[in-house]
This record gives sequence, structure tokens and C-alpha cells, in this order.
Amino acid sequence: MRYIVTVGLHINHIFKNDGSLILPKRIEEAGFNISSAVILYSFMKNAPKEEIEKIKECVKKAQEGFLKLDIPVITKEIKDPYLFQERIKEFERLIIPKTIINLTGGRRILGYELFYAAIEVSNKNPEAVESVFYVTEDGHPIELPIINPQARLTPLELEILEIIKQKKSITITEIKEILSERRKSEYPLSLVSEYISRLERKGYVKKIAKGRKKFVEALI
Repeated sequence: MRYIVTVGLHINHIFKNDGSLILPKRIEEAGFNISSAVILYSFMKNAPKEEIEKIKECVKKAQEGFLKLDIPVITKEIKDPYLFQERIKEFERLIIPKTIINLTGGRRILGYELFYAAIEVSNKNPEAVESVFYVTEDGHPIELPIINPQARLTPLELEILEIIKQKKSITITEIKEILSERRKSEYPLSLVSEYISRLERKGYVKKIAKGRKKFVEALI
């Protein structure tokens, strides 16, 4: 799993007080292993020397933080951030299967480009991007759903999504039982599972393994 992060004038959005990584709860609970990290940063045109030095210092601290966790890390300065399409293509190449993206820090344009790159990659391979998130001032990560703008939900997909939203965390079997009760007819588990997989590919839900059970949670 790769961790891509944008850095600016601080690194409060990357590490907790104990030095561990800030991650969305479901990622943390799943115990995923971060195998590599990429730090992206950029300087404003005509930025004062003090600001440039501060960003460089933060990049170095972030690099050291990853290395302390035994995570190989590379840093990449983005020199032409306003070449939007070129940067999106560049960032697409950084995304490998099971990538998580923290777009909180640094210049806002980098976050936009990373988000669009995540959408483009997810459209081709739904398994590539595990999470895109933003960290609040108090250190709380908020996941951002990666939704294909061309995706349209069927009536059954909408109904399943509504059930998932009501329950917050629910098993596929429980969804099947609720649907069967509503329709007064037995729904095949395989059919419900397929529709949930479609919702996951479209960026609306995420399947999470907890022990031997698989739960489904809404991302939007």
C-alpha cells in the first residue's frame, strides 16, 4: 500500500503525537501495511525565502517521520502545478494498487489534481485507490468518496445504498434480509452481493472485513 501526501507549512495532518500515521478509521482497523510513501510539495511563484525554507523543513520532517516508521519515501517538487492535465497524468503514474491519498496539506491546486487523478485511475481500476481523505484541524480524517461522474444508479442500487446509510455498518446478509422483507420475496444473496460490488466500483460504499464477516459502509 502506498501513502501519497501533500505538504506545505506544517505536517500536523500526517502524524499523530506518538509518531504514527493519521489514517481513516477503517484503514487503521484493517491493519494495512504501508509499503511506500510519496511526498508532494510546491512553492508559490515569488514566495518569500522564509516560506520556501519553512516548506523545505516540513518536507524533511515528513521524510524523517516516514523513515522512523520504516517506510521508504520519495519527495517530489511540483514546479508547474497549473499545468492541470499534465499534473493529473503525472500523479496517475504515482498511484499503484491500494494507494491512500492525504490531500490536506500544501497548495490547494495539488489536492485538486490528485483527486482528479484518483478518479481517473479508479475508473480504469476500482481496486487501485483505497482511500482519499482530508484531515481536520483536530486531526480527524474525513474520507472523500471517489465517484465516477458518468455513473448512474439503478433503482435497486439506490435502495441498497439507502439501507446501508440507515444502518451505517451492515453485512451483506442483513441487506438481503431487509430487501426480502420489503419485497415479500426472497432475494438471492449473490444478486445483492453483485449490486453492492457495483456500488463499490462507483465509489458509493466500501466493503470492510471484520474477522470472518464482511461489512458494508456508505462513503457518501
